[in-house]
Amino acid sequence: MTQGIIARTRIGAAVVVAMSIAGPGFVPAPAAAQDSLTVALYPWVPRPQQFVDAVQAAWEEVQPGVELTIIMDGSVWDGGYHTPVQPSFDVFVFDAMYFEDYQSQGLLTPIAPDQVTDPDDFVAYAREGVTVDGDFMALPLLGCANVLFYPTSNEALDAATTIDEVNAALGQCTYISEIPPDRRGTMVDMSGSTSTATLYLDILHSITGQYPPPLATEIDPDALDTQRDLLRIASVLNATAETSNAYQRADWYSEGYGESWIGFTESLSQLTDAQRDALSFKPMPFADGTQPPLFYADVVAVNTSTADRGTQALAIELADVITSTDTVVASIGTGTYGEPQFLLATRESAFAALEVQDPYYARLAELLDTDPLLFKLGADVREWIDTTGQEVRTDVFEAPQCGCDVVAASFIPDNAAAPAICEPTCADHGGWNGQWTNQPPAPSPSVCGCNACTVDSAALAVEDTPPSPIVDQ
Repeated sequence: MTQGIIARTRIGAAVVVAMSIAGPGFVPAPAAAQDSLTVALYPWVPRPQQFVDAVQAAWEEVQPGVELTIIMDGSVWDGGYHTPVQPSFDVFVFDAMYFEDYQSQGLLTPIAPDQVTDPDDFVAYAREGVTVDGDFMALPLLGCANVLFYPTSNEALDAATTIDEVNAALGQCTYISEIPPDRRGTMVDMSGSTSTATLYLDILHSITGQYPPPLATEIDPDALDTQRDLLRIASVLNATAETSNAYQRADWYSEGYGESWIGFTESLSQLTDAQRDALSFKPMPFADGTQPPLFYADVVAVNTSTADRGTQALAIELADVITSTDTVVASIGTGTYGEPQFLLATRESAFAALEVQDPYYARLAELLDTDPLLFKLGADVREWIDTTGQEVRTDVFEAPQCGCDVVAASFIPDNAAAPAICEPTCADHGGWNGQWTNQPPAPSPSVCGCNACTVDSAALAVEDTPPSPIVDQ
C-alpha cells in the first residue's frame, strides 16, 4: 500500500538504508546508543515521506548530534498488527487497540506529565485512554474513526442518528455489484480479517455500552446481525473488494458511484475541494446512538529496552518531539503538497493550526464533540482475533442476502442473448435474477445478476494490514 522507507539522518545528512543489508525484518541495534536512536513510525498514512521529513527536521532542531534511524516500512514495523516490537526500537508508533497487550508485555515506559510539552493539550479521549496512575504509557499522535460520508443534500441521512434510520434512508439490496452503478447504497470495507473483527467490536460496544468491548468467545447475535445489515446496505462484493488503493471506496464516490461510504477521514484526500464542500459526515451510528463512539488512535511509545542501553531520556524527548504541535502539523498539514492529509490530530492546538492551513479542519474537529472513547482492547486481543475474530468474519458472510454480480464468460450484446449466457453463469449462484449489464463500472465483458452470493472461503482467511492506511482499523 505504501512504499517502505528507512531514512537515516545525522546533522542534516540523509542516507537511505537498504533493507537487504541486514536481511528483511531485522534492524540492528545502534553501535553507540547515546549517539543514536531508532524510531519505527506508523506506515499506513497517505504520504509517509511527509512524516519522515517532519520528524527528521524536528529532531535536528533539538538534538543535531544524535543520529536518528527512521523506519517507515510495513514489512519491518506495521503498527503492531503482525510484526513484533524489536528490542532495537527506542520509540515505536502503534495502533492503540494493542495498548493493553503491550502494557502487559512490559514494553511501555511510563512518561511523567512534566516530561511532555503541554500534556493537557491532548484531546480528552486519547489522553485519558493512555494514562495509567497519572503517567502516560504512550503519547497520542493521530486519531481516526468509522465515519459515514454522504451528500449534504441527503436530508434523511443527515437526520439519521441510529442504524435503523441509516437503513431506512439508504435501503437494502439496492445493488449487488462490486461498485454501485450510480448514486445508491453505501460502501464499506470488510476485506480484511482484522478490520472485520474490530468492526464487530465497534458495533458490539454501540449495542451493549460495554467498554472496552469484551473479547468474549461467544459471538453476540445482535452485533452480528447489525454487521450483516451493513452488507445489505452495501453489497458483499463491495465489502470484500481487495484493492491496491486503501481509499478506493472514496475514489469510487468521487467518480459518481454510491450515495455514501464508511471510512476514515483521510479518505477525503480522494475528493476535489468542490466534492468535499458538498459532503457531510459523522461517526457511523451502529446502534441507537446513545453510546459514545469509539475512536482509534496511533500512539507513540518508548520501549522499555531503552533503560538497558541508556537511551531512555533521549527516547522520551524524541516521543515528545514527534507528538508536538509543530511536528504533527508538519506531518499531516499542507506542507508543499497543496492540501493536508485529512488525518485527525490528537492535540487541540494542532487542530487550530491545521484549520489556518485548511478551513476544512474546523469541520473535522467537530467530530470530537461526540465525546468519543479510545478504541483499545484487552491484553488477549491477538488470541481473540486469531480465534473468535476469524469466526466473526466467517459468520458475517455466511449465507449473504441480496445476491451478487458474476462475470459472464462472454459479452452480452442484448436482452435476447442474455438468458443463454446468464443462466449457466448463475447456475451455481442461486439462479439468474434476470438482470445483466455490459456497462461500466461493471467489469468486462459483462456481468449477470445472480440470486445467491457464494463467498470464497479462501478469501476469508487472508490476513490483512489495517483497514485503511492509518489501514483497522
